[in-house]
Formats: sequence, C-alpha cells, structure tokens
Amino acid sequence: MLSVAPFAITGIILIIGFLGNYLFKKLYIPDILILIFLGFLLGPIFGIIKYEALTQIVPIFISLALIVILFDGGLNLKLSKVIQNGSRSVFLATFGFITSILITTVFMRVFFSWDLLSSALLGSIIGGTSSSIVIPLITRIEASDVVKTILSLEAVFTDTLVIIVSIALLQLSVQVDSRSVYLTAAKGISSAFSIGIVLGFIAGVFWLGIIKKIRGETYDDILTLAFVFLTYAVVEILGGNGAISALVFGLVLGNGISISKMLKRKEHVEAGGIMLKFNAEISFFIRTFFFVYLGMIVMISDVASTLLIIFYATFLAILLLLGRFFVVWVFSHGSSVLIKQNKQLITTMFPRGLSAAVLSQMVIESNIPNASFLSEFVIFIILITTIFSAVGVSAISREQKISTTKKTA
Repeated sequence: MLSVAPFAITGIILIIGFLGNYLFKKLYIPDILILIFLGFLLGPIFGIIKYEALTQIVPIFISLALIVILFDGGLNLKLSKVIQNGSRSVFLATFGFITSILITTVFMRVFFSWDLLSSALLGSIIGGTSSSIVIPLITRIEASDVVKTILSLEAVFTDTLVIIVSIALLQLSVQVDSRSVYLTAAKGISSAFSIGIVLGFIAGVFWLGIIKKIRGETYDDILTLAFVFLTYAVVEILGGNGAISALVFGLVLGNGISISKMLKRKEHVEAGGIMLKFNAEISFFIRTFFFVYLGMIVMISDVASTLLIIFYATFLAILLLLGRFFVVWVFSHGSSVLIKQNKQLITTMFPRGLSAAVLSQMVIESNIPNASFLSEFVIFIILITTIFSAVGVSAISREQKISTTKKTA
C-alpha cells in the first residue's frame, strides 16, 4: 500500500495556501510568508521532506511554475496598456538590473574580498525582480492597470536578463576569451526575446482560431494549457525564450478581440471567463507549492555561519532596496502623476525568486570558487527580499483600506 503521507502533506499545503490567500484579502497578512515558513518547517526544521528527494523534480517543477504563472499573467494583461508602457518597463528593468549588479559587486568585494567576476555573477543572479512573485503579489492589491502592467513586464524582462547574463558570466569564469562571451550574451538576449515574442504571437493567433471551434468542449481549457506547454518546448528548442512565449501567448488569448480586429479577422474570439478562472486555479496550485519549496531549500549546516549569512544577506537586501528607491525615483521623474502616486508600491516590488533559485543550483554544478556559499547566499536573498516585498504590499493594502473607509464614512 502506498504511503498516505504525501497526500496528507499535499492536502495540508493546499488548505494553508487557501487560508493564506483568505487572510491576505481580509487581514492583509502576507500569505507568501506563511507558505515559506511552512516549507521551512517541512524541510530544514523537522526534516519531513528531504531536499535530496526534490532534486529530480525541481527543474521540471520550476519550469512548470514559470510557464503557468506567466501564461496566467498574460491572460490578464490589457494589450493597450502593454503597448503604452512597454518601453518604460524595459527602462525600469534594465536600469534596475544594472544598479543591482553594481551594488552587489561593490558589496561582495568590500565585505568578502571576492574577485570582480564572482561578485558580478552574484549580482546578475539576484539582479532582477521575479515574475513568479511580483505577478501574484500585484493581483492582490488595488492598483491601476498601468502600474500592474509596468511591474509585470519589468519582472518578465529581468527574468530573462538574469538568466542570459548570469549564464554568460558563468561561462566566462571558465573561458579566456571574454569578448566572445559578452558578444554571445548580447546576441543571446536579442535572439531569445525575438524568437519568444514572434513564436508566442503566432501560436496565440493560431490558437484563437482553434478556440472558436472547441469552445464549449469539456476539456478545452486543458487542451489550451497543453498547447502552451508545447509552444514553450518548441521555442526553447529553437533557442528562444519559452517564458516570453508563454506570456505573449496568454496576452494574445486575453486580448483576442483586439488582436482579431488588428488582423482584420471576421470572427472575434478571446479567452472566456471559465478559462481565466481555470488558469487562475492552476496558477494558485503551482504558486502555492513554489513558495513552500522556497522554504524547503533553506540549508542550515551550522547555526553560527547561517546567522552570519542571514545578517549579510539582510544588509545587502536593504542596500538593494535603497538602490530600488533610487531607480524608481529616476524612473518616475517626468512620468505621469499616476506613476508618481504609486512610487511606494513600485519601490516595494523588488523580490528575487524563480530565476535566481534556478541559477543558484546551476552554480553548484559548475564547481566554481565559492559556489556553495553563493548558492546559500542567493536563497536567503530570495527569502529576505520576498519578505520585504510581502510586508510592504501588506502595509500598502492596509493603508488603502483605511483610506477607502475614511472616504466612504
């Protein structure tokens, strides 16, 4: 007879995920922190789930989380807002990424005497905001579509920047010809984005025609999700960015009527309410387990050294937050009143997550100097920046509720 423990644990995680979501809406208690703490209890504290047991499924699970969350994010983005705010998102993402690398590089050289390359590698790994955390967070707060779109696109763009630049720097650490690696990185970014956007758009337009024919079938939503996975796989095989393709695919389906009019199609169709609800539920399922996983992968080898790492990681996280404040200040200069009014929210949205977690595991496999420490340090940066962002969003939500209550009183 199969052990019932995995089913019991799965049920408990999902129930706590639901209760956490409920508490966030009612009391503004960050559900992300509850889920991370639960993973911490299941993993490092009580050892109910061993990290070694997760190593085989983690790469698949992480990719699955990225696909589902970005596809769901694309479904809920308005095309007009994306067109209006795309360039601003790219500026915010690029400026923020470069600033984070500079802060981290200086920090590691001053406090740990790391060489320039290793410091820059760490900076690139934790240089961007995480779409897997930003998108779930901003869906829980009252903010304008413009701000939500800017933050979503920024997170998606930096996810790709983080992966491509970090891999290039990782290759550089074992190669001599640095010029060729930098050139490869530049080409890789533009190529991956182009392939992902074009193929994601083509796949989305094609599937709009299919939706019209299968609408109302029992498993049409499952079939759509299956085609998203297939598109992701094809794009990755062709050297593109599968994450971007998933976002663009969702964007096309969520704005089917506008896209159909642009293409002068006679039949106008887009993702319906049932599909949106289905993907939101799948996204909830995957997202819940992702945050629990973050808590599980915390490694505590020695209490004293772990506390020291936490101290330095917190210090660096604060510096990154100050850097984010500067970036947002520059970004909002000359911008609309709406963006200036939401500077606090935009500044708060700086969590590191999925891409950094993946790359930290790649660093361990590369056997470069300080690989083990770098990986552990990245995990704590992810946790601490996520905590900062979750608490910040909770505080902003509470202020909004108080302000709304006063206005209606």
